[in-house]
Amino acid sequence: MDALIVIGMFGVVGVSMVVGWLFSTERRLKGELRAARVWPIGELPENTLGRVVGQAQPLDGVIHSPLTGRACVCYVVEVMDTSSGSKTLIRESGGVPFLLVDPSGRAIIDPRIAGVALTIDANTTSGTFDDATREEQAFLAKHGHTSKGWLFNKDLEYTEGVIEVGETVAVLGSGVREPDPQAMPAEAYRGQPVTRLRLTGSRRHPLRISDDPSTTQR
Repeated sequence: MDALIVIGMFGVVGVSMVVGWLFSTERRLKGELRAARVWPIGELPENTLGRVVGQAQPLDGVIHSPLTGRACVCYVVEVMDTSSGSKTLIRESGGVPFLLVDPSGRAIIDPRIAGVALTIDANTTSGTFDDATREEQAFLAKHGHTSKGWLFNKDLEYTEGVIEVGETVAVLGSGVREPDPQAMPAEAYRGQPVTRLRLTGSRRHPLRISDDPSTTQR
């Protein structure tokens, strides 16, 4: 289910290249979102690339982020080894389909095949005299790593960003319209069928999703 990227141990040059690629990819993703025309969700035509902005709401439920345990619909976690420089050990993203809602309508968003750039709002460390938490140890073990060195704890930094329920999110993509089973009867008072937008992505052309304030301005 999770869209997973694991970055293993590289030499200094390799790490710099990987970190640089991640930052440049995130900058490009945000730039694409900012440059795209903003549409009300209820007005974006089918098969038209556009940016929609709304509040994230559960579709079939939520997940919990690995480090802080927060209820969310999408998360990104990164672990860096700062013992000598900054080595990216792990980068993992995960999510579940969710609703994006604005006053004009609703859209279904699937972050599992998406380019995601989230605001990092949780940052912790572990090191020589600071043991990793149970959650941090479990996350490291999941990816074949440990916080322990030969004699002392490794110097590690953990960062996490999430999309929580009710958070404002921008999404760039195109999609199709389908009947909205969650529509209230009053919404169809004119006799017109109420639809919702289903934004789709593929591994070749993923959706772009961000909660960065620079991308959510209408």
